[in-house]
Amino acid sequence: PHGTGLSPLARDKKFSRTKCPRCKGEARRETDVSDTFLDSAWYFFRYLDPKNKKEPFDKTRVKKWLPVHMYIGGAEHAVLHLMYTRFVTKAFKDWGLINFDEPFPKFRAHGLITKDGAKMSKSKGNIVNPDIYIKKFGTDVMRMYLAFLAPFDQGGDFRDAGIAGITRFLTRVRNLKIQKSTLPEKLLHQSIKKITEDIENLHYNTAISQLMILLNEFEKSGVGGEAYSVFLKLLAPFAPFTAEELYQKLKKNKVFKKKNSIHLASWPKFDPKKIREETFMLIIQINGKTRATMKATMSISEKNAEALAIKNENIQKYLEGKDPKKTIFVPNRLINFVV
Repeated sequence: PHGTGLSPLARDKKFSRTKCPRCKGEARRETDVSDTFLDSAWYFFRYLDPKNKKEPFDKTRVKKWLPVHMYIGGAEHAVLHLMYTRFVTKAFKDWGLINFDEPFPKFRAHGLITKDGAKMSKSKGNIVNPDIYIKKFGTDVMRMYLAFLAPFDQGGDFRDAGIAGITRFLTRVRNLKIQKSTLPEKLLHQSIKKITEDIENLHYNTAISQLMILLNEFEKSGVGGEAYSVFLKLLAPFAPFTAEELYQKLKKNKVFKKKNSIHLASWPKFDPKKIREETFMLIIQINGKTRATMKATMSISEKNAEALAIKNENIQKYLEGKDPKKTIFVPNRLINFVV
């Protein structure tokens, strides 16, 4: 733009000056076109049917694949891009092209990764080129480090020291040997549950922390083939190449076999019975105020919980030898004496 109010297209006389298709007289093409935000507002519809020359997209494909479950992007998209997208989607719905009027049921904004505490910028010279790190450490290390760096929606500061930590972790994974194990099943099933839920909630950093806890226990207690297989499947979303390589070796494949790919394997499932806690901390209240806590057996009855609570020295002090007027009991949580 030259600041004259005329767009670059309008200044191109070969394009803007033309003949009217009806009267054959002089005419001018429309040059005030929509901006790129509007142009990109319906791309996800066209992606489903990019070679269709008769219509924008096939309705049956849209009905099968859309709307997507979640939109993940930078916070800067939350206004212009998503506003245009929502507008276009509602217009398509009014025209009968689609059967829904909200493009993305859920939106999650990712955090900003900084370098040395500052936003990355060419002018500051603090840009991180991932190619350099990938060449030096490998894609799995870079991928896993970014997932572990900080909570997904908060972002964090990029530091080389953190990359070294992930490198050591994956080296330890490679050095694991299958052997007789005394690993408690409870930890393995707790890990399956936590990592599954963390991934679904985009809590990648805490999922990786749980993998580290599990690896520490493997190194202490040993790891059997079945537990090792589960561990590799839990690792696969974060270090796909390392997990695939080790899984192929576990299957005793000297060369890669696609049918045995870890990324085609079923996701591990936890057994609720094996992660059930046997005890809990019973909260003991007097008139709604917590005065003591005691370890109690899960599913303890109200009668037994009351007997246990009254034996507590601190509770006896508050009761002063009197019987409670009323007892409120919440199973596996608390007991409240009203005096």
